[in-house]
Amino acid sequence: MRRIGLIGGGGIVQRTHAIGYQALVAEGLAEIAALADVSEQNRAAAGQLFGIPENQRYADYREMLSHAPIDTVAIATPHALHVEQAVAAAQAGKAIISEKPMAVTLDEADAILAAVERHRVPYTVVHNLLFSQPVLGAAALLAEGSLGQPLLGHGQMLGNKPVEMTRSDLDWRASKKMGGGALIDSSYHEIYTVESLMGSPVRWVEARLATLKFPAIDVDDTALMTFEHDDGRLSTVHAAWHTRGPAHRGRWVWINGAEGALRLVYSDDAPLSRSVGKGNHWETVDAAQLYDVRPGLAGDATGHGAYLRAAVEALERGGPMPITAAQARHNLAIIEAARQASAQRRGMEVDT
Repeated sequence: MRRIGLIGGGGIVQRTHAIGYQALVAEGLAEIAALADVSEQNRAAAGQLFGIPENQRYADYREMLSHAPIDTVAIATPHALHVEQAVAAAQAGKAIISEKPMAVTLDEADAILAAVERHRVPYTVVHNLLFSQPVLGAAALLAEGSLGQPLLGHGQMLGNKPVEMTRSDLDWRASKKMGGGALIDSSYHEIYTVESLMGSPVRWVEARLATLKFPAIDVDDTALMTFEHDDGRLSTVHAAWHTRGPAHRGRWVWINGAEGALRLVYSDDAPLSRSVGKGNHWETVDAAQLYDVRPGLAGDATGHGAYLRAAVEALERGGPMPITAAQARHNLAIIEAARQASAQRRGMEVDT
């Protein structure tokens, strides 16, 4: 049984990670043994939620690494803190499950890679949507072959954030210092989802980043990207914090194949649909009825719970982690290529 210490116990842990942790505890696979968070409010709320003894609730994660009875840490803190915390956890000999992204820059990512390799600790980054029922179903449909080879992919994450969520003093995601911005925070998931469903790595990126609605922030609120995959196929990913309309569901992915198409609209009651041949309508697909799609956890719409369960199961059996450090670095390398492409106004090759 894994003894997990949480580095960060804020909203994402209490709302979405909790689904996975509660399932792991119920299945006897894990114990949430300790918690570190600078916020007294988070320590109290998450500590009560997971039944963590008060003497195992720390203000400083380094104290937790030194004294708590844990073998695994789960990092869920602002992006800019990941490198320091992951390196310290590796030095302490703990297995690491990190929220995305693994770091803010490739230099930071390489520092993490060096630390986990030097100290020989397991490491993974949460690419949760790949473990959500809609994406698992989409992958099964593409593998079944009726839609043909994917030719063109598209992903969007469109939101309409209130002004208070784009003030760096109220939300770290609006702060360059903390590693925020629409590109790295909002489009991250669509990048790996589209790439995975297309079945070919992204090698070239063209992009434009801009701050269009919230001029007081020092990060982008809009990101538009075009990708060329390793085999020449194409895809696009867009993210914005100011464009969601009444009829738009915000986050979706569309994959066009040679013989049909599939569509994911995550917040719909029926999020997965397909259109085969020359059909001019969408046919709803229940991912749970498809072959080889593992049943999801109740309430786990984002796949966070399923990912955490898969990561802990991998640790328990000593097998490969569901997302490797190399895969997480590659996703960050696409983001870095988009930054450079926008700054230089030209296509950029993804760092390998």
